[in-house]
Amino acid sequence: MKYFIYFIFSMTLVFGAGVNKKLYSENNVSHEIQRLRLLIGDNTSTDVQEQNKISIKKLFLTKIETLSLKSSADSIKSYKLPKQKKLSQKEFLKYFDDVAVHLNNKHNYEKNKEVLHKRLVSIQDHLSSLEPNEKDEIMQSQLQYAYFKWKEIINKRKLSQYKSYLQAEKEPFKKAFLKTQINVKDLEKKTDKQNVKLQNLYQSKVYLELRLEKETILVASNKVVEDDLNATSILENLSDTDKNWKYNFVLKELNMVNMKISSAIKVKNNTLILRQIKNLQDENLASYIIVRDIMGSFSADLTPKDKEMFELEMKMLEWLKYEHIGDITAFWYDFEAWSDNVYDQALTIVNTPLFYKHDKPVLFSDFLKMFFTIFLGFMLAKFYKKRVNAAQKRITFIQKQSFKIIGNIGYYIIVLVTIAISLNNIGLDLSSLSLVAGALSVGIGFGLKEVVGNFVSGIILMVERSVKIGDFVEIEGDISGNVIDIRMRSVTIKTSSNVDVVVPNSSLVQHSFTNYTLEEPVRRLSVPFTVAYGVSYEEVNDIILDALEKSTLHHIRNSKEFETEVIMSGMDERGVNYTLFVFVNTYGPNARSSFFRLVYKSLLAHKLPIPAPHLEVNISKEIV
Repeated sequence: MKYFIYFIFSMTLVFGAGVNKKLYSENNVSHEIQRLRLLIGDNTSTDVQEQNKISIKKLFLTKIETLSLKSSADSIKSYKLPKQKKLSQKEFLKYFDDVAVHLNNKHNYEKNKEVLHKRLVSIQDHLSSLEPNEKDEIMQSQLQYAYFKWKEIINKRKLSQYKSYLQAEKEPFKKAFLKTQINVKDLEKKTDKQNVKLQNLYQSKVYLELRLEKETILVASNKVVEDDLNATSILENLSDTDKNWKYNFVLKELNMVNMKISSAIKVKNNTLILRQIKNLQDENLASYIIVRDIMGSFSADLTPKDKEMFELEMKMLEWLKYEHIGDITAFWYDFEAWSDNVYDQALTIVNTPLFYKHDKPVLFSDFLKMFFTIFLGFMLAKFYKKRVNAAQKRITFIQKQSFKIIGNIGYYIIVLVTIAISLNNIGLDLSSLSLVAGALSVGIGFGLKEVVGNFVSGIILMVERSVKIGDFVEIEGDISGNVIDIRMRSVTIKTSSNVDVVVPNSSLVQHSFTNYTLEEPVRRLSVPFTVAYGVSYEEVNDIILDALEKSTLHHIRNSKEFETEVIMSGMDERGVNYTLFVFVNTYGPNARSSFFRLVYKSLLAHKLPIPAPHLEVNISKEIV
């Protein structure tokens, strides 16, 4: 038994105290309130703290009792429309405002729903953390929970009532809209008067703001303000005791003017609402959108409460627009209005000055023009270069390097002109840069001597045509390959190892190099070989030429100008030296290798002796 009691006590500590559901039960709340009042008893304690606790409990019981009686008594009061075929402007406005108030109440109850729920969860968490011996705190928290629970119950019922009311009021609202008679001339007169009144109020506001700024600076004259002397920065550094009576008086007057402005805007909005009703009746959505924008432009000067009501009224008009005009038509007009608004905002941003250059504003649009001009110029330069390169295939009487010159020079001219025009778009006077350019040219001439030399050498190579794209050249005996590109600064050579070597143009102008294909792409290869003594020249000549004729090696055949022949080039201690002369149009270190292999195989096939160097050493012994 002892362990069971201990277990129950432990579970109570773990889960804590619970809520008293009888306090928010409609059937048991009266009885439970009476029971708790008897339990609390009269306030006879002399302890002040204890007296406060008892008073708080009794206060909560009274509020709970009041809420329990209120929950079933209150009902929604609404404006009753007169039963007649036509409605006046005044009657419709009363009805419109009444519906807007009910819609605002519905939104407030929706907000309260979340707040009350969070509050109840917080109190319940607090209850669960209390221990059983903390009876006073438990009772007070239970009463507090019951009080907010009743508020939640009432809030839920009210929210349901307003939802039902607004749902039921949709059809009467549309009928009232159609029955309302609008006098446009009367609205125009009212609007003119309201505009004059608003203009006077705005003038008073500007005057009071200037006075307030003046008083602020005077009050802060003894204060150290690091920022600019404006009202906002100064007020942040002032306490209430620093502000004199003049400042407070002007501030009070300014607040009163702001309240009057908000009231005047509210009255004007009522007139414009009637104008919107007329626009919707006539299905004039263009005028509707204009008036809607006018109403929105004044909303910033409304008080928070009036602004909230204004937003609800705008939602009501939007709902009425979609119901009466139709979803598709209304959406299309809204989309057009939105796109026009975006366009206007974009124009405002584009035409906003970023800075001033010689008292001339430099706009964001100027930078857009600059970037667009640069983009267009580079695209034009690339297109020009591409078309020049494509012309190489159609025009054969002009060499490739000429197209390269025309393409590169034209490309750089277009780019430079584009940059000059772009800088002029942002107001940069290029004539002022001429002096700077002249001074820098001397320094650049020394610093970029090599670059300029290569540039001039590239022009010389292209004009003289001493080297062309596709030529096979050999430079300084260690670099050989085909020329694949000629630029203004360098020449690119692809070697037989498939390596691109970049050679400065000045090296080709100042030093000698071999161009195997400058005038004629055909060149002669010499293939030397040696045959031992005892073999006739005729036999060697027939064997080599016959093997070459039957082979698939690429060389010039059957040509009197480029005739293949085998000559006897000399004799030495090893044998007779021969040389095969053959004309080919291929280049590179591997060009002769195939012919050496052909000669070697032919000599072996016919068992002709190939002498090899040997050394004979004779040793003689002298007998002394």
